[in-house]
Amino acid sequence: MANWIGGLALVLSGPPVLLAVCAMTGLGLDQNLSSQMATLGALFVVVLPAVGLASALGGHAIAHALALVGISLAILVAFPSYFPERRQSATQVGLEYFSRPLGTARQARVVKFGLAMLETLGPEPIGTIRAQRSKATTRQVEEASPAETERGDAERQATWIPYQGDGETIVVPAHIDGPDFGEELRFIFDTGATLTTISKDVLELLDIEIPADAPEIRLHTAAGEMQAKLVLVDAIWLDEQVVEWITIAVCEHCSSGEADGLLGLNVSSHFRVSIDHDTRGIEFVPRPGRRNRRLDIQPWLEFNSVLRRWDDERVEITIDANNRAHRGIKSTVLEVKCSDEHFTIHLDPIAAKKSITQRASLPWGTRCETFELTPLAAAWETNRF
Repeated sequence: MANWIGGLALVLSGPPVLLAVCAMTGLGLDQNLSSQMATLGALFVVVLPAVGLASALGGHAIAHALALVGISLAILVAFPSYFPERRQSATQVGLEYFSRPLGTARQARVVKFGLAMLETLGPEPIGTIRAQRSKATTRQVEEASPAETERGDAERQATWIPYQGDGETIVVPAHIDGPDFGEELRFIFDTGATLTTISKDVLELLDIEIPADAPEIRLHTAAGEMQAKLVLVDAIWLDEQVVEWITIAVCEHCSSGEADGLLGLNVSSHFRVSIDHDTRGIEFVPRPGRRNRRLDIQPWLEFNSVLRRWDDERVEITIDANNRAHRGIKSTVLEVKCSDEHFTIHLDPIAAKKSITQRASLPWGTRCETFELTPLAAAWETNRF
């Protein structure tokens, strides 16, 4: 009777053991190990500890079954902590590998059934990334961070644009692309303005709608401080030079009879600018390399972050990042300031109008009672052109 119960227990232990072996084998195959090495390594990790544990429990069949189930479940539960967001994909690779001899139709059913069993463990936990300690200055970190490469930077030459005005007020032409058509406008070249601005009437002319949930910023204008809603336009052209996905502030007091708005740093900072008052022109030379789009992206990013300190002195920050723009964000680099230490965290891509949650662990032993989170660099998803 005992042998019969032990045999049944071993049979029932099969599914979790097979899932654990498939997950570890799939992980090895993903790392370009040979199929023999991946399978052997998986059996070593799953079966060998179970044999040792079963011996400690008496060595009978039921002990082996309990040990196999316990070790297998421990591997599957802990898998995301060691290999974030890879448990399902690795298990699927393993299931596909072992079920190949069954034929395509049966293989598909085996994979589907195995992944359904895996889901009984609950959703895969959020992976924890490692924040990097930064000894560089903020500017050095920003310049070394992933950013957006604009179209043909290496091939484009300097562009010379004539301006109008008395030298103190400089007005330049620029073409704005709306969703369906564009329009050439006149902008006051303002190196003190962070964002480019236009009036609501110009937006209506371009058929650009202000989103109901548009972010707002506070502007300092000649008429005093005011709240301004933001819109994301497709592109701004300075002759043949283009900067895509520009955040524009809707400002009625930033235009005048001679101009439709202000040309801010989120456009002009992409160029080396030379003003020649004798010839009444401005030369725009594209800056080489990658472009940091933080000025345009930051207003559309919302962060909610929580710091957690563990008893073993681990420090983790959970970051909820929400992209309110209708354009996907390819990469974001955040700076974490804790006391006198600075760390950088690289976020995953965030689709348009979507959110992500990521956990980042600070180096062990970091003393961090309060912290400040600041975007350093960011890049939009693929270019329009």
